[in-house]
Amino acid sequence: MSEHDPIHYYLKSLSKYLSRLEKTEANEVIREIESHILDALELQQQNGQKEDVDAILFGFGEPRKLANQYVEHLLQGTPPPTGFKAIQTVKKGATKSLYYGMGLFGFAISALLLLVGIGKLFYPEYIGVWSAAQGNSVTITFSEHIYPNSDELLGYWLTPIAVGLGGGITWLTRSVLRVLKQNIH
Repeated sequence: MSEHDPIHYYLKSLSKYLSRLEKTEANEVIREIESHILDALELQQQNGQKEDVDAILFGFGEPRKLANQYVEHLLQGTPPPTGFKAIQTVKKGATKSLYYGMGLFGFAISALLLLVGIGKLFYPEYIGVWSAAQGNSVTITFSEHIYPNSDELLGYWLTPIAVGLGGGITWLTRSVLRVLKQNIH
């Protein structure tokens, strides 16, 4: 017996109880639940835990009850099922990853732009935006060796543009992180 057999049986049972839905809606629900189950398994693995399919399926509850909540949601407009421990664990893990990833990416881009803008003031001949190859390419360079026969495009305008963009991305990153942080707790 494969470790994924309980998942197959759970989803098959869930499918039986979703029979009041149109086939496409029922299949969508099955794919969503299967995705959450596999995400929960992956999260266990990433955390160095032994994969426990039975515990994850227990967290979703009985297939009949879960199916009824989805049917009510889709046919009567009740709120979607959200209180399942397994789904919440996966969402929390994804949100934390997204939170830290977004922070790292956003602040790194901001720092790079601020560095370019300020660096242009101190090393104007080495930092800039140049048009090379008769205008067929544009390069941003931090180097003594710029392309031969290239023309600098922005000059000292690079400083306010880069600093402004860096500040804007910092503000945007902080705003997004504020929203994501509300969903972590």
